[in-house]
Amino acid sequence: MSIRQEKLPIAALERIDDLCAEFEEAWRHGKPTQIESMLPRVESAVERAVLLAELLLLEIDYRRQRGEAPTAQEYLERFPENSEAIRQALTADQQQPGTSRFKPPAVAQLAKLFPALEIIELIGAGGMGAVYKARQKGLDRVVAVKILPEEFGNDTKFALRFTREARALARLNHPNIVAVYEFGHTDDVYYFLMEYVDGATLREVIHEQPLPPDQALAIVPYLCDALQYAHDQGVVHRDIKPENILLTKDGQVKIADFGLSRLLGNESKQDVLTGTHQVMGTPRYMAPEQLEGTHFVDHRADIYSMGVVFYEMLTGELPIGRFSAPSEKVKIDVRLDDVVLRTLEKEPQRRYQHASQVKSDVASITSEEQVALDRTVELHPTTDSRSQGSAATSLEQQELAGRLVLVRRELMGRVEKSLRPLFWGQILQMVAGIGFIALGVYGWAPNKHIPHRLVSGISLHVYGVLMILAAGVVCAQIKRLDFSKAVSAVRGKLDGIQKSYLRFGMILGFAWWLLWIPISVVVGFDVVGLPPTLWISLGIGGVGLSLSLVVLMVFLRSRHRSVETWSNVLAGTSLRDAYRALKEIDEANVV
Repeated sequence: MSIRQEKLPIAALERIDDLCAEFEEAWRHGKPTQIESMLPRVESAVERAVLLAELLLLEIDYRRQRGEAPTAQEYLERFPENSEAIRQALTADQQQPGTSRFKPPAVAQLAKLFPALEIIELIGAGGMGAVYKARQKGLDRVVAVKILPEEFGNDTKFALRFTREARALARLNHPNIVAVYEFGHTDDVYYFLMEYVDGATLREVIHEQPLPPDQALAIVPYLCDALQYAHDQGVVHRDIKPENILLTKDGQVKIADFGLSRLLGNESKQDVLTGTHQVMGTPRYMAPEQLEGTHFVDHRADIYSMGVVFYEMLTGELPIGRFSAPSEKVKIDVRLDDVVLRTLEKEPQRRYQHASQVKSDVASITSEEQVALDRTVELHPTTDSRSQGSAATSLEQQELAGRLVLVRRELMGRVEKSLRPLFWGQILQMVAGIGFIALGVYGWAPNKHIPHRLVSGISLHVYGVLMILAAGVVCAQIKRLDFSKAVSAVRGKLDGIQKSYLRFGMILGFAWWLLWIPISVVVGFDVVGLPPTLWISLGIGGVGLSLSLVVLMVFLRSRHRSVETWSNVLAGTSLRDAYRALKEIDEANVV
């Protein structure tokens, strides 16, 4: 069996992980430790083979950084009794898992692996795993279950990385970081049991509507608080981007997916297991030192990535190539240019050294206090320097950002949902129109020589066409609604839909004062279409139609407040619910 496919318990992986961290720490500080001295510290032959493979790859990486050219033959001579493990390790290092297309298991299939959980639904999936919404039966708590592709369950190298990352993430306990409750593996599936966040990603929010500058500025303190806390715990995210920033319905901001995090400067541990110069992160948001694939990446890479997100929230663009200062693209205080651009410095030592400094400077500018910006210094982390300068951002302002963005998103979703019954009602009207056309054809096509049947059939035919055209107009207006536009624009479009629906509805509805005559003729009651019965029928229908129109015109011209009420009643529950949702958006002061 390949060493990458050995099934090791979490405890064994943690022991190997600790030894690798200690080994790397020594190499990073110029005091290389011999692999031979590390192997006797594990008892199991299988653990020693896995440990040897990991230490070998780490040593090769660091030796190459020093300009050396280690060869496979050298290690085969050093460890002749482990030649097969060495060959497998060197071959496996060139084969990264995760290249095949991941197909998330069905809810029922996953439920068998987690009997203590009630798996509710699949939330999302990608090449690196899937996330499910679930309920812990014992605690009656809704959670998120993140599983990794099964191929990783057969990869000890990845299992080691998973163990390291999970242990780091489980230590993080902060209101602006998605909490990890538990981690482990069952069968061949590695998983995280995490806090379930009911909300949207920043990417989804930006996609629906660009953020006004004040809302973008209100989100930044959340990010700073979360990152400062994680950095103080020795954890670097390394993949800060809008997809990993969640906005909850109650106005909180949470950073998700520290799965690519790396330890730094925490007791004897620094960095983590990597492939040779493996780059982790998303290129458009990565710091220059990350793109270079160097081991020497610290928390300042997160500050750079946060700067990219900051710039994108303000301007709607990414700071690529020669980019303009934010104030040249959007109306903001020019002093914010210094803050944003300092986070985007290519050299780490020229950036902000701590996320708390970014928060402090943003708070100083937005609160109109003339406070000097924090000084950018070389990296000398101390508890005091990390904690000082952290200005208290107004809780009201922070909640405003999440509330305005998510309340609008949720309520606009309700507007869209409320219009669906109206849309499908119009589809049914089109089907009914086709029925009237068919009935009309049945009346006139075989009876062209009978005047009253010909006229009755044509009348129903024309009525069916009008039904289809009226329904088509309303459906087209609903489909053209752009819910990312301002509330006033959406309301204007909604008013147009209501007017079309009522206008066509009244025309088609009033026609029934006379429409019963051709229907009766077509279905066989010819006497209704012949004098003198026809004149009596037309007289009754004409009087009813005229009175209805007179009453309607008087009612509409009265400008009485009940006009709007009755318009809403006649428009039906679908449009009423849509207007009610728009009213709630107005009450929430969302534009």
